[in-house]
Amino acid sequence: MNIVSILRCRFIPLLILLTAFSQAMGQVKFTTIASSKEIGKADYVEIEFVVENAQQIDQIAQPVFTNFLIVRGPNQSSGMTISNGTMSQYTSLSYVLQPTRTGIFTLPGATASINGKTMRSNPVTIRVRAESVSHYQPLPQPGWPEESPDTRKEYRLRKGEDINDKIRKNLFVKVQVSKTSCYVGEPIVATYKLYSRLQSESRVSKHPSLNGFSVYDMIDPSRDASSVETINGKPFTVHIIRKAQLIPLQAGKVNLDPVEVENTVHFIRGNGPEHRRSSNPFQELFDRFSNDEEESGRIDQQVTLTSKPLEISIRALPMENRPENFNGAVGHFTLEAQIDSGDVVANDGAVLKLTVKGSGNLPVVNAPAVQWPSGIESYAASAKEEMDKTVAPLSGSKTFEYKFIADHSGNYTIPSVAFSYFDPSRAVYKTLETRSLNLPVAAAKAHAVLARDPDQGAPEARDMAGAFKIFFQQYLEWFFAIVILSALALYLMVQNRLHKKANRQARLMEEQAAAAAVTTPVPEDRFLLSRQLFEAGNYRAFYSELNRAIWKAIAGKLPLHASELNKHNIVFELRSRGWDDSSIGLLEDILNECEVKLYTPGYSETDLLRILNNAEQIVKKLEI
Repeated sequence: MNIVSILRCRFIPLLILLTAFSQAMGQVKFTTIASSKEIGKADYVEIEFVVENAQQIDQIAQPVFTNFLIVRGPNQSSGMTISNGTMSQYTSLSYVLQPTRTGIFTLPGATASINGKTMRSNPVTIRVRAESVSHYQPLPQPGWPEESPDTRKEYRLRKGEDINDKIRKNLFVKVQVSKTSCYVGEPIVATYKLYSRLQSESRVSKHPSLNGFSVYDMIDPSRDASSVETINGKPFTVHIIRKAQLIPLQAGKVNLDPVEVENTVHFIRGNGPEHRRSSNPFQELFDRFSNDEEESGRIDQQVTLTSKPLEISIRALPMENRPENFNGAVGHFTLEAQIDSGDVVANDGAVLKLTVKGSGNLPVVNAPAVQWPSGIESYAASAKEEMDKTVAPLSGSKTFEYKFIADHSGNYTIPSVAFSYFDPSRAVYKTLETRSLNLPVAAAKAHAVLARDPDQGAPEARDMAGAFKIFFQQYLEWFFAIVILSALALYLMVQNRLHKKANRQARLMEEQAAAAAVTTPVPEDRFLLSRQLFEAGNYRAFYSELNRAIWKAIAGKLPLHASELNKHNIVFELRSRGWDDSSIGLLEDILNECEVKLYTPGYSETDLLRILNNAEQIVKKLEI
């Protein structure tokens, strides 16, 4: 056989095959496919834009999904199909949508430049009904934002890769602290983070309890944007699970509780080489197809992540050189004093204000002691806080208001007020003193008519005054007798009427009780034991019992499981019930003070009565 025959025998079948392949691959289609044409308002619909037999795809324009929210997407895929001997390749881009209202809506098609020509896919019409009609329910999206495209390069599971090892290297949680050693009362910042380079949906299944600390959350994780951090040269999307300032209450070694996060990780099984991601999703899918990357389905893997426990070393405050008036303040502070009144008048109320400003454990700072001069009656101090809890350490001011009354006029001197705190950066105690305050007190205003001097004025006035004086002296006894008898008669009349009214009410109540035949339950006194401990002088046990009673009242009134009972969840639940910031702040102050007093020596009966009264107010508000 000569060379021409050989070429003819081999080239002609190849030419026929190429011609058939060209004809089969030549018809370009751009279509929109909806998973359902009728759904409920609470259902989901998947919209897929499919390009078939395209050699070049660019300039894609995503349509606007009016009246729909994008729940997931875009999800990308590519492949090849053979039907009745006809082969075609395809690339697709899909979205999962949820409607925002009922009605009949037409979703426009997507547009793209395909093989140098602009094409538009067909529109689809979706009917949205009030009731659910769809069986399509995608996995719920996490509360955190989508990962950056640069950090989602590890979603492809290639041949021979271990899925658990891939997750371990690309998805984990960590807890970071500003310091691992501190003093009692010295705030530290703890941040729980989720690091991810995978496509996953995550949910916190167990929050850290953080026992042994007063806790002040710095951010709302649901509103905090994700960020990107580079670890070993690889970018990770980082979500903050919790960020809080912790004020340690006692010395010792304390382990920060771990956080648990449940994850559903999505993989696509494939064997193609790595390539640079294109900003055009259609172009990226076409590039994958051109590199012979084969898809073999989606794999979902469930995994629970737990952060490693972290030990914090808490040192006791030194006893050496500790001032006698030190009451637990740790940080950096200033002290100001002023009389918050104009002219102070005898027997009228006035206010002394002491303001502590700075940064540190401000919420647990107690009122400094004031040495009042003789002749002034004072009352228990009240506190007002203005703090920024988003910075570390806590900064702001705490103002103590002391109400007082001067018994008589004169010049008083309020001695300087001392306030001591511990500076953790230098490990020394410092004492601040205000200047002494000069307090002039004016005489009380007379409400009686001022008497004139009888030696002054006209003779007629002196005669009238003398006649009135003589008349008053002669009949003074009769005057008082009439007043006393009139008052006695009025008293007896009122008592008689009250007695009759009480008898009628008693009979009415007896009749109602007999008719109803029910016994009214006696309201539970949650603080009975606390009062008994107070009267017995067992103040430490008083705070412990008061703290237990409040937590028991909260647990009985809020729909929270035992594992969810923490200050963060309680504040969130109370805000949803319409509680204002002052009531929530009062509850937080009570809980914080109870925690601190369990480990802080020195008690004041005034403080005990105040916190008991505040606790009763809070519990009454809970039971409304």
